[in-house]
Amino acid sequence: MSEAPLPAIGVGSPLGYGIRPTELVSYARAAEDAGLDDVSMGELRGTEVFSLASAVVAATQRVRVETSIVAAVTRAPPLIAMAAATLSQLSGGRFRLGIGAGSPIVAGWHGVDFESPLRLVEHSIDMVRAALAGERLIEYGNFRLAEEMVGDVPIILSAMNMRMVELAGRKADGVILQFCGPEQAATMDGLARRARRASGNDSPFEVMVNVWAFAGDDVAAAEERFRQEIGPYLAVPTYRSAAVALSSEEEVDAAAAAWRAGGRNAAAEAVPQGLVDQLLFVLGAEDPRPRLAEFARNGCSRVRFVPLTMRHGDSAHANAVIAAVAGLR
Repeated sequence: MSEAPLPAIGVGSPLGYGIRPTELVSYARAAEDAGLDDVSMGELRGTEVFSLASAVVAATQRVRVETSIVAAVTRAPPLIAMAAATLSQLSGGRFRLGIGAGSPIVAGWHGVDFESPLRLVEHSIDMVRAALAGERLIEYGNFRLAEEMVGDVPIILSAMNMRMVELAGRKADGVILQFCGPEQAATMDGLARRARRASGNDSPFEVMVNVWAFAGDDVAAAEERFRQEIGPYLAVPTYRSAAVALSSEEEVDAAAAAWRAGGRNAAAEAVPQGLVDQLLFVLGAEDPRPRLAEFARNGCSRVRFVPLTMRHGDSAHANAVIAAVAGLR
């Protein structure tokens, strides 16, 4: 009997763990050397995503490079279009523009309001598409991308709720799902494709899922570290609905209340076990293939492992995740 097909396998850059940009570039190069399919990177409070993506593109030759994500609230469409066009040309077409709404916290860092995220993202996609097609953006001072930069760049939308998934189906080339198990992937895949058909869009569409990964066999340590990582997310409304789908309103709201009252440690203790079981891969204690195959059966074309590191500034553990998943392809 042949093995069940697996989705394409990649890694996400471990941002927010004190790992320096030069090490993140080395991490991406190691992923390519290990035969993985793609590397994604976002931004938090450290590396700027397009600068990092440029360095990764220059250091690699084959691997697909994607922003996962750049927040639409942080940049105007002309700037996003210029960056995407630049990276697409520098990479020889390997670049994918992963975009999302961001959050009230991210908006606050940039001194702007976080209002109507669905409308914001739809507007950004429309404007970036128009700019990349060489059209003039009247509302942005008649901005027009230089002729030599015009060209198609695939756009992948990060979605945390059904309306954003439907928007991805209608207007993006794919969707990035966070806080998503195989069952939820099937639901979101169906939702996006129905919206796509209804809009008359018959171009190819990808469903991608980000999951967390721990390289080792200490399940208790992995779960404790994972709870520390995701506990604060449960207090962010953007993530709540996705978390509830994997657990329950009562458990998710209890963890959010614990975060607000007692901080990270209190939230970690209240993180529902259902989230841990569905979102965390302990690579040294389980064979990940059955879970990956289930994602593939449920419409997911790509899975990206985001490493959990045990210590601030520890890039060795992130690279160990690459080694652990390298043999899966």
